[in-house]
Amino acid sequence: MSATTTSSLLELRQVTKQFGATTVLQPTDLQVRRGEVVCVIGPSGSGKSTLLRCVNFIAPPSTGSIVFDGAEYTPPTDHRWVPALGLPEERRLTRLRSEIGMVFQQFNVFPHLTVRENVAIGCRKTCGLGRKEAAERALAELTKVGMAEKVDAYPEQLSGGQKQRVAIARALALDPKLMLFDEATSALDPELVNGILAIMRELAEAGMTMMVVTHEMRFAMEVADRVIFMDRGCIVEEGTPEQFKDPQHERTRTFLRSINHG
Repeated sequence: MSATTTSSLLELRQVTKQFGATTVLQPTDLQVRRGEVVCVIGPSGSGKSTLLRCVNFIAPPSTGSIVFDGAEYTPPTDHRWVPALGLPEERRLTRLRSEIGMVFQQFNVFPHLTVRENVAIGCRKTCGLGRKEAAERALAELTKVGMAEKVDAYPEQLSGGQKQRVAIARALALDPKLMLFDEATSALDPELVNGILAIMRELAEAGMTMMVVTHEMRFAMEVADRVIFMDRGCIVEEGTPEQFKDPQHERTRTFLRSINHG
């Protein structure tokens, strides 16, 4: 587990999310401390991915507010971005997302760009780096995830695990304060999962603040500082991995039994 501090990096205050008439995230309060690893578990459709997408406003919350590194972000009634700090709308949105890296289940790499270009493009567009500096940073991050030998390859030449490594390097190249992983291993063949989990373990050990939606229970219990169980758009239970060995809620116990016996 990573060492944690008491200072909060992220706070969700009564955050909800509706899609049309359907509420997929009930009013949710949550704090994540700097350096903390939070693993979010639960059945499909429980609101786990929606929770992550609300954090970086990929799916802006319907109500409530998000405080990230001291800045508060609130959704307006017309669901457009509110420049509450007085910054232009696009600048503020870009800044938030540059500070929160996200890795998805699907790799979302650009097929027409090389591995190096896939990582460097974010450094140029989001961080404002020149071509040379962006390429150097891309190489450094790709080296960390074991992809230095593939920098000139195109995505069609890569395995699923290699594409996910590129996606992780792309997120890390922005030097984020928080990393979100949304089922980062679920689209991979079983033999490729451990390599991605090893990278995530290394990030946790290095002190990266992380929120991880996962079905990999062994990973969650070994790496997380805190585990959150969600069901039907609500946080049902949260606690340390040790506390989850004897969960307090029957719904949590039922879910864990189904995972262990599956």
